[in-house]
Amino acid sequence: MVYFFALCSFLALLGFFINSKRRNGHGLAYSAAMIVIWILAALWWSGRIG
Repeated sequence: MVYFFALCSFLALLGFFINSKRRNGHGLAYSAAMIVIWILAALWWSGRIG
């Protein structure tokens, strides 16, 4: 499951770079929030936090 969260985080990072190339501010903010959420989910699932 941690690998799934890491994959989703990587895809959000990819979306972040795509939105930065398009200069899409709202998509950029959404992608940044999703990166944080997926990383926190991976850390929580692995037992490192919470």
